[in-house]
Amino acid sequence: MSLTLIVLCVPAFLVAAAGLLAGLVFMSALSMPRVQRSGTVTMILPLTGEAVGLAALLRALEVQTLPARRLLICVEGRHDPAYARALQLASTTSLPIEILIAGEASDCAQKCCNQIAGLARIDARDEVVVLFDADIAPPPWWLSALATPLLDGSADIVTGYRWPLFAGQRFGAMPGVLLSSQLAAAIDRGIALLPRLAAFPVTWGGSLALSPRALEKLDAARLLGSTLSDDCSLGAQAAALGLRVLTRRALLVPTPASGGLVALWRFGRRQYQIIRVYRPSLWWLALLALSSRVTAWGVLMANFEQGWARLATLALLIFALLAVLIQALVGRRLGMADPLAMTVLQGLLALCKPLLDVFHWSLVLAAVDTRIIRWGHLAYRVAGPAQIAVMSRRRWG
Repeated sequence: MSLTLIVLCVPAFLVAAAGLLAGLVFMSALSMPRVQRSGTVTMILPLTGEAVGLAALLRALEVQTLPARRLLICVEGRHDPAYARALQLASTTSLPIEILIAGEASDCAQKCCNQIAGLARIDARDEVVVLFDADIAPPPWWLSALATPLLDGSADIVTGYRWPLFAGQRFGAMPGVLLSSQLAAAIDRGIALLPRLAAFPVTWGGSLALSPRALEKLDAARLLGSTLSDDCSLGAQAAALGLRVLTRRALLVPTPASGGLVALWRFGRRQYQIIRVYRPSLWWLALLALSSRVTAWGVLMANFEQGWARLATLALLIFALLAVLIQALVGRRLGMADPLAMTVLQGLLALCKPLLDVFHWSLVLAAVDTRIIRWGHLAYRVAGPAQIAVMSRRRWG
């Protein structure tokens, strides 16, 4: 047994133990929202593309326990398929919907350009403004959980994080989509349970509520006009201004899986590219953590004929299985219990932890180059956090 080889494996054990401890702390402190305030809420939804999940999203918004004043659906233009889709569904829902044309972005993300169009419609009646993404499946208490801390004055900004659901929640889904949804859950659910540290101010644009005071202090429209990341930029500016940002544990918002393995890899790479631009310290932390795991797996596999390596491998796999158990319990407590078959698949994936870590590691490594970031039908040239230019735009045909 080589002391050097053991030392190379120690960081991986520390990372695994820290992740498991974070999950236990999260679960012990998790509670469902018990207080609901009434108030005037406007929701802003930037939308693009086919918007295949819009009908289901509108149905979920119709049954919110806190009714919204209005839903502003903001699209790039009438040529965007999202415009026709929104127009079609607006007449079938009881929600008060306005469809806004944002125009084409040039110096910011198209998503941010769409959000700016929505912010321009905010008026003195609005007590809460909610920015959110179209790929979520919010439970009935979602809007209330976002708005209540703002309405009772205990926070200036409220956010949450996505909770990936499995494709079709059954074995009958397409194999590629089923595999990608399992990978997404295995990676992102662990991230969702990590603590939000003051040293790394982060918000999530998928569900983000802001008070009028926060919007004014942030100068949100100006801020969004020169960024690729709404949540990273708003979160950093909020921290700099001393605004009270609340990340609610219960706001792990169900996010159904879509697309296959290639789509998942591209999404993950883009997420880490954005983190590298706007939160480089977090990118380095992810790189170090994953590099320690991949290094340990390499050492253990190379020495697997030795007893200590087999025991260490078993210990790391037990850590991975315990993490799956904690995630399953968190989902159950939030009313999002996974079917047993899906939990079994997550357990099997945990036994393939070396391959999962290599896949995750590849996302981080591929994000080293941030000069060009592709997002949807656009490619952006990125020279810095506030130096964004649309390089190319695929036309809708």
